[in-house]
Parts: sequence; structure tokens; C-alpha cells
Amino acid sequence: MKKILNQTDKILTKVEENLIFILLFSMLMAVFASFISRYFFDAQLRWSEELSRYLMIWATFIAVSYGVKKGAHITLDVLVVYFNEKANKVLRTISYIVSSIYCLVVILAGIPFVNNLMQTGQTSPAMQIPMYIVYFSIVVGSILMLIRYIILFVNDIFYGETIENTNNLDQKVS
Repeated sequence: MKKILNQTDKILTKVEENLIFILLFSMLMAVFASFISRYFFDAQLRWSEELSRYLMIWATFIAVSYGVKKGAHITLDVLVVYFNEKANKVLRTISYIVSSIYCLVVILAGIPFVNNLMQTGQTSPAMQIPMYIVYFSIVVGSILMLIRYIILFVNDIFYGETIENTNNLDQKVS
């Protein structure tokens, strides 16, 4: 089980890192092309702003999952300081469960919404991109976060590994 979790985590991390890089690099190229077009050829690329916005949306929702892995999200650690390790484990468990439920709710609400957008055929103004592609990023990001929270939950409950322990190991290996 531990090996499967570690392998899943490694694969997910590589996929997220590569997708974030590709999306942000593509966004940079679209903005750069717009800049060159506007200032050197006195022509405006109407699609570049829209493309950049949608690429940023996708990058954000993928990066949210990556942030869960790295422990980069905002936390209320005021209680953690005053409690012992056993109480902190209970707090982490509650946090993982609540976060997982939230992700599940977003997924279950997002799928019908995306399906509705597919049926209506709504498209973006400049590029005529189907809008369900943009909104599907919310579902994908929530699925990735749910997987991350499940990995964190299982690692904490069964193997005693927390985000802090995992990040310290990552820093030592790097």
C-alpha cells in the first residue's frame, strides 16, 4: 500500500509540475506574441488575452493540488502549538476529511455544470473555445486535490507521515 501511495504521489507530482510549466510557458508566449504584435506591427491579437486567461485558470487549479502536496495552503496553526501530537493528529484527520468532502462536493457539482455547458455549446468570445473546457479545470483540480488529501490521510493515519515530514524529506533529497 505504501509503495502504491508513493508511486501515485511521484507520478502526480511530475504530471502537475510539467502541466504547470507548459501552461505558464504557453501563457508567456501568448502575452509575448501580443506584445510584439502590438508594439512592432501595430496590430492587436484579440485571442491572446483570452487564451492567457484560460491558461492561467487551468494552471491555478492544477497548482492548487500541487500546493496541497507541498503544504503551501493557508492553515490555522494557532491550535497546533497548544496541543500534543495525538490531538494534532485528530485535527489533521478532521482537516483531511473536511477538505476531501469539499473536493467531492465541488466534483459532484462541477460535472453536471460542465455537462450542461457541453449541451448548450457556449463558446468564448474571441477564440470560440467551448467554455466547458475552461470550467472543466475546476473538476480536474478538485479531483487532483481529492487524491492528494486521500494520500495525506492514509500516510498520516497508517504510516505517521505528515506534510511537514514529507517536505523535510523532499528538501533533504534535493
